[in-house]
Amino acid sequence: MLTDTQAPQTYTVRQLPVVEWERLEGLPFASQGLPSPDLTVIFVAETAEGAIVGLWSAMTAVHLDGLWIAEAHQGTTIAGRLLRAMKTFLQTHGITVSFTVVSDPEVMILAHKAGFTRVPGDLWMLHRPPLEAMT
Repeated sequence: MLTDTQAPQTYTVRQLPVVEWERLEGLPFASQGLPSPDLTVIFVAETAEGAIVGLWSAMTAVHLDGLWIAEAHQGTTIAGRLLRAMKTFLQTHGITVSFTVVSDPEVMILAHKAGFTRVPGDLWMLHRPPLEAMT
């Protein structure tokens, strides 16, 4: 919000080339390190002087989904064995961060015990039709 003493500024929004990503160090976005440039695009808003004053990234994230165990086989070793297989796969392929959606409180306890950490915020989805569908 502008106060009476602030003049409107001109901002430039652009995709930040990977060679400039070190400029993000020290910003909240990079507090856990920078994401893989092979899987990420970062847009920044800069002042006329070139200071980064906003950013938004799009990352290809690994989403773990579809864990299911037939009711008659729940309480067996299946969940643990599937977890170990998935962790091995992720590690073998160099995937260090992955996400899953958990809504059941009992599953939240199991996820925590399995090494998952709850992240702040709520999951929201933006659905965009393919460009050719918009013409």
